[in-house]
Amino acid sequence: MWQVYYTPTNIEDALQLLAEHGPQARIIAGGTDLLVELERGTRKEDILIDITRISGLNRISLEDDRIHLGPTVTHNRAIASDLLVDRAYPLPLACWQVGTPQLRNRGTIVGNLVTASPANDTIAALWALDARLTLSSAGGERRLSFADFYQGVRQTALGPHEMVTDISFPALRPNQRGTFTKLALRRVHAISVVNAAVVLSFDVDS
Repeated sequence: MWQVYYTPTNIEDALQLLAEHGPQARIIAGGTDLLVELERGTRKEDILIDITRISGLNRISLEDDRIHLGPTVTHNRAIASDLLVDRAYPLPLACWQVGTPQLRNRGTIVGNLVTASPANDTIAALWALDARLTLSSAGGERRLSFADFYQGVRQTALGPHEMVTDISFPALRPNQRGTFTKLALRRVHAISVVNAAVVLSFDVDS
């Protein structure tokens, strides 16, 4: 397991810790995937950087018709968001089908994305919504589409000195509708065998 556990209170300190420790460190918020991976030995990071004490990272906001999610937004916070239900329906629908209530209370959407498992439900929903990720480091920021961020099963473009600081995507317009569905081997607390999300734009003049 880990040897050192940091609890920074601002983004700058968190990014500086990543710059100092690089591949030895890992960001943690909900920890629902990461702690399991550390226990199983599939990850070997000695240093954890807990970002849950940094204020403002659980924001859900609308700016210039783009929705923004911070890195500590949990699945249940997304489910309870009127903005997401009204303007990004595939995402709260996918979040509703993640794990158990306890897991949805702890697990973050960004954590689900960074784990990069094909079974993770929010990936399909946000991909359909044309989301982009902001990756931040002590040296600056870069923004990537999902097509550029994902490089294979459990493989992403996230560098060892970077953390995801924002998810953004266009809010659904009045002529758009979206949904999400999954196939699993049981009705609750089930990992997806197949999942899919779609956003349709309708020609209102037809």
